[in-house]
Amino acid sequence: METKLIATHLQLQHGDTILVIGRCRQDAKGFVVNLGQDCENVILHFNTRFNYQKDVNAIVCNFKKLGKWGAEERLNVFPFEQGGKVKISFTFLTSEIKVLAEGHEFTFPNRLDLDVISYIAVQGDINLRVLKLAPPRRVDE
Repeated sequence: METKLIATHLQLQHGDTILVIGRCRQDAKGFVVNLGQDCENVILHFNTRFNYQKDVNAIVCNFKKLGKWGAEERLNVFPFEQGGKVKISFTFLTSEIKVLAEGHEFTFPNRLDLDVISYIAVQGDINLRVLKLAPPRRVDE
């Protein structure tokens, strides 16, 4: 998959949110968002597959520790369309990452017990428009 963006040396703390906004290509096979410490230690591999590796309209999540993948988890929703807009937020919590994708919410455990996310990579058939890193909102805001 073609890499669209790699950001390193970040200091995202528990409570911080990563917002990804873009548009899928009309002929999209899939796109991936990886969050973690580096490319060998990924707390969340969020892999959308329109038609990729024998999967059709599937979201596959996984983690990678010291370069070795864990067991895949498949979600039972697929809110994306080829040629359509993409808006996904990832909120980094102590024990999990909360994902909000086109009105669907789910969580993926923090299996690496990371305290900081320092790496983000976006790959595949997405035209990235916005990558926003946001600290937790204060109650008085």
